Amino acid sequence: MSDESHHHNHEIDAEELRKIFTHHGLRLTRQREAVYRALCASHHHPTAEQLLEEVHRVDPEVSQATVYNTLDTLVDCGLANRIPANTSGGACRYDADMDEHVHIVLDDGRIMDVPPDLSKRLINSVPDALLNELAERLGVTCSGIKIELSGA
Repeated sequence: MSDESHHHNHEIDAEELRKIFTHHGLRLTRQREAVYRALCASHHHPTAEQLLEEVHRVDPEVSQATVYNTLDTLVDCGLANRIPANTSGGACRYDADMDEHVHIVLDDGRIMDVPPDLSKRLINSVPDALLNELAERLGVTCSGIKIELSGA
């Protein structure tokens, strides 16, 4: 993965943000900027509702629908990941960290990132031969690996 897509942990200046959006074929609107900045600033894999609360601190005008639509757009164009709920009826969570990494889902619903060195080791521990066999048997190509651990 390019580090161009890894925006956790640092403040993105307006110029950089415009470049990121242009690169992903998106127009940068005030609302999209507010949602994306809030998502990049969060390390807790927030739900849409939690993001709405964050966005409202900066811009109370942004509607819930706009936040949901913006999240869909960010996911569709590769600027964010949607993490499905681990309980039925639970809310999806979102992550702006597009680097390949492993999540651990805790039984209280929290989601944590596995540290990058351990994520890398877990992902690299899946043998190529196994992926090739899987591709052959299913007639698909494997474009990446997502590993989700469960824990308490």
